Amino acid sequence: MANYATNNFFAQTECVKDLETIEQFIDENFCDNYMVRHGKCIESEFCSKWECPEKEMDELISLLESPNQIYIHIHSYELSNEYVSFRTFSNGQWNIKQ
Repeated sequence: MANYATNNFFAQTECVKDLETIEQFIDENFCDNYMVRHGKCIESEFCSKWECPEKEMDELISLLESPNQIYIHIHSYELSNEYVSFRTFSNGQWNIKQ
């Protein structure tokens, strides 16, 4: 049985279509999610196997209309294996701290 990481996700953008894309993507790819949208921001908590769902996050970025105008941060952790990751996306690039 796989261990599951908890992912705390936050995104902020002026592009309403990108917020809708994020909301739909998280809903379709992470069945056990909690999501709240307020103004120009969206926050979510969802699980993934073992670690941060890097492949899925890259896929999400590829779907956005204005990836250079969005700020995203995702804090992922799986405490039983002492895994912690904090990633930010801004100006079209990921910055990863583990």
